[in-house]
Amino acid sequence: MDLVQQPGAPLSVAARDFPTNRGSMCRKGWSAASLLERGDRLTQPLVRDRRGGALRPASWDEALDRVADGLRSCQERHGRDAAGVFGGGGLTNEKAYMLGKFARVALRTSSIDYNGRFCMSSAATAAQRAFGLDRGMPFPIEDIARTDAILLVGSNLADTMPPAVSYLDDQRLNGGRLVVIDPRSTVTARRATLHLHNVPGTDLALANGLLHIAIKDGFVDEEFVRERTRNFHLAEQRVGDRGPRDPDGPTAGRAQTA
Repeated sequence: MDLVQQPGAPLSVAARDFPTNRGSMCRKGWSAASLLERGDRLTQPLVRDRRGGALRPASWDEALDRVADGLRSCQERHGRDAAGVFGGGGLTNEKAYMLGKFARVALRTSSIDYNGRFCMSSAATAAQRAFGLDRGMPFPIEDIARTDAILLVGSNLADTMPPAVSYLDDQRLNGGRLVVIDPRSTVTARRATLHLHNVPGTDLALANGLLHIAIKDGFVDEEFVRERTRNFHLAEQRVGDRGPRDPDGPTAGRAQTA
């Protein structure tokens, strides 16, 4: 995005016409500059003279000295790792690098983490193992418009990734179908050809059921599975369509379903 400053007007944001987003942005992008004009935005440090006391304005020198004294005192009493650093997923690469250097060089602590430990870290690890990349999609987003059917599980793209919705619109205009699985009646779900209101906590049961049907009715691309997966026979056994079998081939040892 570009920051735009018109004479006599507040700073604003303009979207760049990038091929993926087609000149669009999410809500966070469009409203980024408005934060600068907020009347309740902090513009200087605030400190307390005692625990529970009122906040008062302070100079940067006073505030930074107080932080440094507090960190030094804590580490002297409890060890280096008693001081921790917690980053955020919104940091730029440069800020994340500097935060890591500050933790390891200035504070000399190993206690550093960020808010993605229990969300994107696990998701990125799973995506890396499954698709060979840790973020994004394993196909060009333009392919969405040419897809006959899309199964969207637990995602509300209209609110979380608005630029992608234009591709869903193109897919619908091209005769494609969108199936959304989500307990919520989201904006994305209301655009779907079929919206399945699953009960929260039943995601795994639903996924296993869909895999069961795919195997039972012969919808599995067995050559694709053979070339790109390992131990698929264990998944087959888990969803109850096939009994013990030779794991060397997807079609070996097919059992009758009760």
